[in-house]
Amino acid sequence: MQIRHFIPLMALTALMACQSSTSKKSASSGENEPEYRLELIWESDTLLRTPESVLIDRQRDILYVSNVNMNPWEKDGNGFISKMDKSGNILDLKWIEGLHGPKGMGISGNSLFIADINTLVEADIESGKILNVIELEGKPDLNDITVADDGTVFVSGSGSNTIYKLAEGKLTGIHTGEEGERFNGLYWEKDRMLFITSASSLFRELNHTTGEVKLIAENMGHGDAIAPVGDGGYITTSWAGTVFYVSGEGNVTILLDTEAEGENAADADFCTDDMILYLPTFFKNQVKAYRFSKE
Repeated sequence: MQIRHFIPLMALTALMACQSSTSKKSASSGENEPEYRLELIWESDTLLRTPESVLIDRQRDILYVSNVNMNPWEKDGNGFISKMDKSGNILDLKWIEGLHGPKGMGISGNSLFIADINTLVEADIESGKILNVIELEGKPDLNDITVADDGTVFVSGSGSNTIYKLAEGKLTGIHTGEEGERFNGLYWEKDRMLFITSASSLFRELNHTTGEVKLIAENMGHGDAIAPVGDGGYITTSWAGTVFYVSGEGNVTILLDTEAEGENAADADFCTDDMILYLPTFFKNQVKAYRFSKE
């Protein structure tokens, strides 16, 4: 249940050299861009089971972790949600159980919404009890969730290449892309919806008013998470094991690349107060915390 700290200085230095990027940029980066870095702070125990998503509950100052528990798209009933503190300690391993392949999460009011294959699950945050299950026909492969300022819940469907809106207890598609794109990460902003795809590897925006779609960046790997860092830029992840920084101008920096080591980088969340990225490693059964900085 306890986190694994890296106390020996030499071991820490060596680990950071392997896992932290020092301004490794893609071809789209500007020459005068600052150097962006991730520094490993802690990694959790391995009691987690295929953690896919981390969500910061900013009101309660804790983390929720969705565990798909092996097969992410099988309706096997073994998925669950864990509670962790922000130091990496597991507070309640199986806080919410009976899910299948839980992935992205979002908070609206006192409810935690969970994307679970072809259902959107609503659970009470105080009790952990499931309140409602909203089902979609077919194979939408529901993946990520974002919540608007007014509490409206939006969900991405990787199988349907569609962004859905929850209204009056029903999920309705508001935007559908081309076949095979596999919509994944979502992030709602006042004037636009940001989204990233895991097959076509594109980071784009959807204008709320006009419905116009614009490209922000490309070559984003198996696009997964989107999280703002507070300076106009965003951290995005590629499930295969890469973490990117995308500036407001669309310049891309690789912050971390663990694909060769077989370590995934799934649906992360970022805290702008302390500049810490909470990253689930999927098959490595851990969450890792990295401090983000730029020079």
